Amino acid sequence: MASASVPVDLEEMECSVCHEFFTDPKLLPCGHCLCRHCLLSWLDSQSQAAALCPLCRCAIVECAQQPPKSFEDIAENFPTDLAMASLVDAHRLLLKDHQCCVCDDVAATSLCLQCGDMLCAQCTQAHKKLTMSKHHSVEALSSLMAETIASNRRGSCTVHAGKETELFCPKHGESICQLCAMSRHRSCPEVTGLDEKMVEARTVLAELVTTLTAGEKNLDCRIRQLDEHIKQTEEQAQVAISEIEAVCARLHKSIKECEDNLTYLVDSSRSYITEVASNKKTYLSQRKGQLTTHKRVVERVQDARSPDTVTNMTPKLKKRVVNLDPGLALMTGANLKFCSRLTFMIDPKAVIIIEDGLSKLGQITDVPVDVTVENQEIEFRFHDNHGGNIVLSRNQQTAKRASGIKEGIVLSSDPMVTNMLYEVRIVDIDDSKRTDYTMFGVLLGSPADVTLPETSEDCHSALVVSSNCVYIQANLELTKKFGALNDVREGSRVGVALDAQRNLHVFMDGKDLGTVPMTTPGSHSGKYYALFDLGFRTPQVRALPCRQMI
Repeated sequence: MASASVPVDLEEMECSVCHEFFTDPKLLPCGHCLCRHCLLSWLDSQSQAAALCPLCRCAIVECAQQPPKSFEDIAENFPTDLAMASLVDAHRLLLKDHQCCVCDDVAATSLCLQCGDMLCAQCTQAHKKLTMSKHHSVEALSSLMAETIASNRRGSCTVHAGKETELFCPKHGESICQLCAMSRHRSCPEVTGLDEKMVEARTVLAELVTTLTAGEKNLDCRIRQLDEHIKQTEEQAQVAISEIEAVCARLHKSIKECEDNLTYLVDSSRSYITEVASNKKTYLSQRKGQLTTHKRVVERVQDARSPDTVTNMTPKLKKRVVNLDPGLALMTGANLKFCSRLTFMIDPKAVIIIEDGLSKLGQITDVPVDVTVENQEIEFRFHDNHGGNIVLSRNQQTAKRASGIKEGIVLSSDPMVTNMLYEVRIVDIDDSKRTDYTMFGVLLGSPADVTLPETSEDCHSALVVSSNCVYIQANLELTKKFGALNDVREGSRVGVALDAQRNLHVFMDGKDLGTVPMTTPGSHSGKYYALFDLGFRTPQVRALPCRQMI
């Protein structure tokens, strides 16, 4: 029977650029695929440094190239997703007319998963009886999925048509047939059975699934915490806004009351002064009228020709005018005294105090919130100060040696935290170099204050280990404690951690290989930075999230 397989949506088999089924799908760093020719056209339509995956907008070219590589080189460096290619081929096979490959114009009902031949019912029975095919898996087309076909089909030799791949050549990293083993790969050492290699590969894949599943759960937990944090922030903001509105409403009310009181005070003073002034004005207008009337009388007498009139009226008018007091000499007290002038003044000091109080009415306090999971992780990035032969990715989590074997030192961007493991995964390995040169350790002091030497063994402010020795401030000490580092391979993890007593722990693939006491002067104070030397065997590494040392 066919083995179980994971269903794949049709959309996953379609290129996001051409929207057709994949042709030679290239696996991008983000995990999405593009057809090889679509990848080339996509890179050509954008600048190399700004080329982003059309699905997730992650960078397609992680490391800046020195010198810049051609688009062909970039596409060639990305692995072909053979599993996706097999799925697409299987789906295309199912889309074909279901015609028996033996009989003419007879509908096929079954498919041989090994041969890839469509068979009618009669040919199916014959196929199951033939010596060469009686052990093949033949499935009904009505219930067959592309995933089942892809997961059960044996590979075909790319050199000898029609021959199945049965062996694996580690030197060339490819599956081969028996004829290849006897010809092209005759001198290759350690050619093994493909089934044996499959068992090994499936073990690695199972570990990768476990690692990725744990990572997914870890990130899901963090995302949920961030969602809850965002929700709480929204709720806290609404509460704060309500408080602000309430306080401001109260202040508006107080200010309005203050405005009304001051306005009333001014209006009252104005009304009083205006009323008093108006009364005085009325009184004075009446007095003026009396003076004007008597002036007319005096002028009439003055114009009179009769002596009797003049002599008789003059003393009487004089007495009357004196009593009228035209010079206002007798008008004293309330009859003449005015009210005070209306004067209103805002106290500027009081305004400043109020404004200062309003500016301090409410403040945002930035309180850091840790988003943690059961096993706390710290993001590990490489420092800007690194060897002159090193190229860092944009996120500074991948380091690559451009050429040569020197000037390959990289350091952690932040000081090490006690009991946290600072670890890198070896992305590439060069077994042609000396086997004892996987070197890493710690830098004593800030990277910003250090001029890095060509190799870590010459670094006078570092403690560095390899498989057969320890360099303490460039002084060599032989040891076999870390001999396991000779077994470092592509995909291995190596790292360092400091315990509370400032002992340096050396790790490989999660196993604590031993410790080195930090006996150098000043080793119990100051800061330490993880150090990795990409010289010799390890031309490329990727920083992993720091985790608690177990």
